[in-house]
This record gives sequence, C-alpha cells and structure tokens, in this order.
Amino acid sequence: MSSGKTPNTGETTNTGATPGSAPLSARILLIEDDMPLAQIMTKHLRARGHETRVAASAEEAAETIRAGYRPTIVLLDINLPGDSGWGFLRSGALDLAGRPPVFVVSATAIPHSRLREFGCAGYLPKPFAVSTLVEIVERHHSEADGAETSVPQGGLDAF
Repeated sequence: MSSGKTPNTGETTNTGATPGSAPLSARILLIEDDMPLAQIMTKHLRARGHETRVAASAEEAAETIRAGYRPTIVLLDINLPGDSGWGFLRSGALDLAGRPPVFVVSATAIPHSRLREFGCAGYLPKPFAVSTLVEIVERHHSEADGAETSVPQGGLDAF
C-alpha cells in the first residue's frame, strides 16, 4: 500500500493495511488541541493502517480542508483555542470535504439534541479507552464499505 508525508508533521502515514488483511483506508481529520492526547490517538490509529491528520484548532482544520484534504471521518474536540468545535461545524468547511461523519470527542457532556442539531454521527466522552476510539473508526469504515458491523462496547454514546 502507499505511504506519504503529512504536511503538518512530516510524519509518514500508512494509508493501507498489512499484507493479507483488508485495506483500512480511513482518512481521519483529528481536531484536538491537547497534543499529547492527539499523539496517542494518532499513534494507535496509524498502527491500524488509518491515515490521520491533526489540526490543533478549528481554523487549522478549515485550512487543511481548503488545501485539499478530504477526510472520510472527523474526530472533533469542542473546546478549542479560537473558534470552538461548534463554530467549525457552522463554518461550512466540511461542505468542501463532502460532509464526512463527525464524532465529537470531548470532556464536556454533550446532549443528544445538540449532536442531532449539528448532524454529528456520535459522541465519545473523554476519557475513553483507545480500543473504543479504534472501534468507532473501524466500525464507521466498515459501514461505509457496506460490511456488517456490531455496536462497540464502552464509551460510544451514539444516537
């Protein structure tokens, strides 16, 4: 499978899977200002073959999309420096990316009505098990491919 450099970090991304396994080509935009947490999430997602780009603010995420990045899933923190995650969702930046599903990943309790209002696919409360994060991404990827999936156990609070 192919590899490339991420423009913001210069790190190599793995956009495929190991030989003999099904390709895991999810392109993830992780919008998270807590860099140690973002690094942990990125490490685990890349280890599973997912391409991951990190934006530390809503403004940086919008610029990443304007520059041509087309995520298949967005993991969005709400409390960000500058514009909030809600502001990012209001900005229309995701329209350029084809409106990929957004999972809110936040320490702030988010009511289901708020998630529905913004058309979010789900909510993962912090702190969470990394295995739950990976399962959400892989379940989404499997559903996008039309494969049968099961509901993850643990911290996913989807509606």
